[in-house]
Amino acid sequence: MHRSTAPRPPTDPRRRRRRPRGRARLLAALAVLAASVLAAAALSPAGASASPAADSTVGVDLSAQGAAPNGAGAGFLYGLSQDGSGPADSLLQPLKPTLFRGGGARIDGGGWLGDGYRAGSGYQVRLDSALDQARRVTAAPYHATYHLLVSDVWGADTTQPASTVYPCDNGDCSNWASFIDTLVTGVQASGVNVSYDIWNEPDGTGFWQRGVNSEQYYQMWDTAVREIRRLQPSAQIVGPSYSGYNHGWLDDFLGRTKADGTLPDVVNWHFGDDPAADAADARALLAAHGVSGLPLTINEYLFSQQQNSGYTAWFLDRLAASGVSAAAHAIWTDCCGAGTLDSVLSGGQPTGQWWVYQAYAQLSGKLLSTTGSGGVAVAASADAGAQRAFALIGNNSGQGGSTTVDFTNLSATPYLVDNGAVHVTVRRIPDQTALSAPATVFDGDVTPDGGTLHVPVTLLAGTDAYTVTLTPGNGSTGPVTGTVTVDGNDTAAGDVDHFGYGPNWGVTNGVADMYDSTANWTYTAGASATLYFTGSKVALHAVRDVDQGQMSLAVDGGTPASVDDYAPSRDASGVVWTSPQLASGAHTLTITNTGGRNPASSGTNIAVDSADISTP
Repeated sequence: MHRSTAPRPPTDPRRRRRRPRGRARLLAALAVLAASVLAAAALSPAGASASPAADSTVGVDLSAQGAAPNGAGAGFLYGLSQDGSGPADSLLQPLKPTLFRGGGARIDGGGWLGDGYRAGSGYQVRLDSALDQARRVTAAPYHATYHLLVSDVWGADTTQPASTVYPCDNGDCSNWASFIDTLVTGVQASGVNVSYDIWNEPDGTGFWQRGVNSEQYYQMWDTAVREIRRLQPSAQIVGPSYSGYNHGWLDDFLGRTKADGTLPDVVNWHFGDDPAADAADARALLAAHGVSGLPLTINEYLFSQQQNSGYTAWFLDRLAASGVSAAAHAIWTDCCGAGTLDSVLSGGQPTGQWWVYQAYAQLSGKLLSTTGSGGVAVAASADAGAQRAFALIGNNSGQGGSTTVDFTNLSATPYLVDNGAVHVTVRRIPDQTALSAPATVFDGDVTPDGGTLHVPVTLLAGTDAYTVTLTPGNGSTGPVTGTVTVDGNDTAAGDVDHFGYGPNWGVTNGVADMYDSTANWTYTAGASATLYFTGSKVALHAVRDVDQGQMSLAVDGGTPASVDDYAPSRDASGVVWTSPQLASGAHTLTITNTGGRNPASSGTNIAVDSADISTP
């Protein structure tokens, strides 16, 4: 649901599985490739010791190659600026977007409705915005699809007054038909190719107040479809765009619109527990109604609390397996012309989510058959031309621990083996704002044994995503990076890595969604804490929530970086900041409450969770 109108889960956060306690040193052997156990074949760098048993295992079958990746998840609802010029191509092209959706929602004037149910300036500015956006993204180099939100141009964007006269009220569809005629004529005059998404979430969510699948709804729908096809026979019509996948609603819709001769060209819905399962059910319904060949889209996905690196990657992984042709990241906090790709950019800089989409765009060649485990999913591809295999690992459960990625049937991709070795690169994408680049945690050659690679990936935080890249061996033996996790409550001065807190800090125990169930916090401007650590990089975990303020972070007394801990929904232990690469050795990180806050935040508190220290 966009524009923050759907019911949202409570922000009280005791809902995330906490990571295993490890006050001293939790060595995360993120890329130690294990030796084989029993008859299972594995890859192992020279001198590497066997890794512990994995908490879960996901599989990639290098011999089971299917269709080319279609970039189905690389779409954005209201992700562009009002005139379509933002964000810059340098931030958009690496994501290889395939779908955009908009219709001028929330632009002053109220659309056709605000103009008194006619075409005035309020209508025109919304249509112009949508066409400006579509003109950019449907042309080279993007060649993306643009779903024009017809109901937003009309004015149903949840700001409409209670006195609104909806299309076909009292059986009168004449004004609605006039609107559709005016809209289609304007679109055709522009020369821009759009698909018509007739009504957003017509199921009582604030956009349509006349009942889901009601007789009036079908009058509205049929009128629009017939007028669009009369004026533009080649037009693509998208619907029904329910707020969530619903078997019964879609069954009714398909039966009625088939009988009326008004089936859409694209079957679309929003949100769902698993896009692959929903798509399979939708195809079964289409077959039951004797309908074939209609593509499926999900032009809003991810609730606000799901918009982190790990969950986004999980959803993209499931989309890759779904056969859905296109899907769009939903918007919750910056509707509707901010140009942030729905908060995938922050302050004009990439976030962890941006890097997940950039990784998703790297799927090339042929998609591979994969199997997930628990909350962990993987999407993978093999590209003979590029001599490369690639996997994106996501997580919808917030779980930590070790997940092993098994690449089986290596003989199907002989181009990956050179001089008896495969080069393996593992990268971590933390859920962080802003993130300059993913962290490389392993980069080196390994020797095949029996045709299977067992690649352990330690999930440092349940909101992280990971990538694994396989290329031909090149003789390198890159370092394995270990990670030490330091609990925010570890203040023992004798420990190599520990925190020290100044005046005006408090501590709360029993916080289930935080590391070791402990939060160290302060509301006081100027209050500071220091992390003493030995290593080459540090990542700080802290609370993000609706009442959090801003902090400054300084390494070794250097220039401080500013971090805004506000978020529209709680993430108690995500990474909020990662240092640049440091000289290996002893360092300090000073954490200070600046007393500032995001205008949307209700408070100035900051709360420290833990820190990850990279060791050479």
